[in-house]
Amino acid sequence: MILMRLCLSPFVLWASAILAATHHMLVGTFSTNSIYTLTFDDETNQLTEVANTSTPVGSSWLTLSKDKRTLYGTAWDVQPAAFVSYAVDEGDNQGPTVRHQATVLAGGNCTGSAISVLAAVDPPWTVYGNLYYRDARCATVFSVDAANAGALDGGIVQSYTYDLPGSAVHGMTWSAVVPNVVYSADTGGNAVWTHARDGTTGALTPVDKLVLPADRGHCGPRHLAAHRLGLYLYVVCEASSKIIQLRLNEDEFATPNATAADKEWPILRDGEDAADFWADEVLMSATGDFMWASNRAHDTGRQGYVSVFALQSEDGDVAAQMFLQTTATSGGFANAIAPSPFDDRVAALTENVTGSVEIWRAADDYRSASVVAHLDLPDGGGCCANVVWYS
Repeated sequence: MILMRLCLSPFVLWASAILAATHHMLVGTFSTNSIYTLTFDDETNQLTEVANTSTPVGSSWLTLSKDKRTLYGTAWDVQPAAFVSYAVDEGDNQGPTVRHQATVLAGGNCTGSAISVLAAVDPPWTVYGNLYYRDARCATVFSVDAANAGALDGGIVQSYTYDLPGSAVHGMTWSAVVPNVVYSADTGGNAVWTHARDGTTGALTPVDKLVLPADRGHCGPRHLAAHRLGLYLYVVCEASSKIIQLRLNEDEFATPNATAADKEWPILRDGEDAADFWADEVLMSATGDFMWASNRAHDTGRQGYVSVFALQSEDGDVAAQMFLQTTATSGGFANAIAPSPFDDRVAALTENVTGSVEIWRAADDYRSASVVAHLDLPDGGGCCANVVWYS
């Protein structure tokens, strides 16, 4: 691995050292109806289950509202497709508690399953749900009850579709600098979409779709991360097991540049076949100066990967892939990496083969990482989906 010049600000090193002792997280499930509450003590490296809350559905993806008062999730096994919201109470030192508010059908004429959910970061606090599998072209914009902690109120602001052959969007992310712009990873359509959000209604209007070059193979964009300076978008490719970096245009909507997709990095070892893997996640670190990514293996007898990338502090261009390390299992449906909000070096990793959550900590020079905590949550195959850090 070739290490390039790193230009990291003193703030990054300072922020990486700030720890708050005890942190809380919520963990979703696939086919079991639970939300787990965990605590992590960053001084003792103790990872503890403090609650297992029964829920009406399992959620393959969870996300918190901006104010952390509401938790939104997919209704993984529900047909027709549906999404769910929970009130989040701060609780005591045992961590936040969750209680079910509503389960709302997605509507539309598609047969896909609920796969991802995104909460608005500005008023109106609408929620965005996407489908996957079968006919998954449909997406929904849900209204919320602002007086009831942002609960899904049963209203549908908009039903819309993606129009590429095989379209199935698995992940979305907001622009870090342009208000009301959202990017979507269309795994089936092999494209990245840009939508503009109406600041009054929350409805979305498509402004651009970048279909990735066919001569480079099917990327299968799964999830995306936007750099805090607004110059780059990073995409994890499920089909090719790569991270690609897209330069963003200096236009009104910061759309991805169609000719600037030439930077890519594998998240598997040399000689391995991408067809044996299905890459999972890419997310920014606490300061936005590093990026964590993860990969899964199709065969449960093999191992997945975790990788960290260093970004140039002045623009977000990838400076180096710092390490690529194997995970304990293939990851199953998960191997979802979740960087912590308090330390660039710390991330949680779920896996769905045996059902567990791990805490990974990168070395001070970021050239390796170690598992500092492991917690088994064997519930019959449902756990674990993704982690959301509450604190």
